[in-house]
Amino acid sequence: MAKRTMIAAAASLAAVLAITGCAGGADAGTDGEEETGELRVWLMQDSVSEDAAAWLEEEFAAQNPGSTLTVEFQPWDDIVSRLQTSLASKSETPDIVEIGNTKTATFANVGALADVTDLYEEVGGDELIPSFVKAATIDGKKYAYPLYAGASVLYYRTDLFEQAGIDKPETLDELVDASAAVQEANPEGTEGFKGIYLPVADIHGLESWLFTHGANYAHEQDGKWASGLDTPEARAAFEQLQSVWKTSALGALDAKETAGNPWVPYNNGEVAIFSSRVFAQDSISEELRDVTGVMGLPPVEAGGAGHQFLGGSNVGISANSSQQELAKEAMKLILSEDFMTQLAEDSGWVPGNSTFASAIPDGLVDAQLQQDIAETSELTPAAPNWAIVEGNNIPVDLYSDLARGDDIDTVIERSGAKIEEILNAE
Repeated sequence: MAKRTMIAAAASLAAVLAITGCAGGADAGTDGEEETGELRVWLMQDSVSEDAAAWLEEEFAAQNPGSTLTVEFQPWDDIVSRLQTSLASKSETPDIVEIGNTKTATFANVGALADVTDLYEEVGGDELIPSFVKAATIDGKKYAYPLYAGASVLYYRTDLFEQAGIDKPETLDELVDASAAVQEANPEGTEGFKGIYLPVADIHGLESWLFTHGANYAHEQDGKWASGLDTPEARAAFEQLQSVWKTSALGALDAKETAGNPWVPYNNGEVAIFSSRVFAQDSISEELRDVTGVMGLPPVEAGGAGHQFLGGSNVGISANSSQQELAKEAMKLILSEDFMTQLAEDSGWVPGNSTFASAIPDGLVDAQLQQDIAETSELTPAAPNWAIVEGNNIPVDLYSDLARGDDIDTVIERSGAKIEEILNAE
């Protein structure tokens, strides 16, 4: 995308989100009178079970006589546009909204979300998923809190590893070596066998390598956003990924539709390793379940921690809600042990307060691993224009170029310049 077009896209999004009159909402219901009213809560389809939503509605009514809370489930399609329109209207806004974790900063920066810093300790404090809290914090103020997260893991064939004499990788270097070694051994003699399924379309899985090395796409510097790609840490991550693509990976440039089912080549015996969200455990064939191991992305150094991207959502209060204090009472319930536990039990998500992750149902991926991944997770930059970077497919283009074998320094320079331009656009 040309320079002028990218800047126009940034300006367009900022203009749509330029919500006026939001500041007044924060003072509603603070005149000393007990607030009553009808709250509307927007949650996304499949985020929370109907039973959990019913509990929230009933418990809120019991704890706040004379008031009601209604959960309105929203489809994911076009949700950003609907949030832009609804949050801008004092008469149409929901009081509480679920927002994707990487989109929270965009809405917070334009004043669409109320400051909820005062709730921090009461709703979980340091037990809340740290990366999600960080993504919703602007200039020291917190505008949303974690609702849930979905962890990604590596699935691997323990039988093939054993036959090839390969131990479970404890570092990223060992993972790279294991992928090459199991491919070379090819214990079952499968034609075209590869070590790992590693499609560029799994963008969050790839950027987890970047985060684990201690790098990120960008960081704030002297009041501006600077590329974080021109560092030894980022280069090390890109060198590892490029090495895997060159030597032992299947499907680097597979279409998104194909890459969205990474268990297919695994079930077919075409690869020994694949990365996917926890729900993929249900798609592993019965004959492979007993010989499938699970691990998080390994750290750079043995004994350290990987830092994986964690998909999921935050929940915040609309700055245009006329019932700020009542909405805060609802936030306390949403982040309570009862609700977080039911969310984990019914949906299998890591709850926003990760100490309740033990409620996640048993499966190939145990609850403790998911909790560990959540507590050491990392997200993309909390920049107002980050959604535009993603919308322009800059991360996808970056990893696609690396997968094709392009020069790493050239890719870093090209991608870094585009990221800086968009993040610093007025």
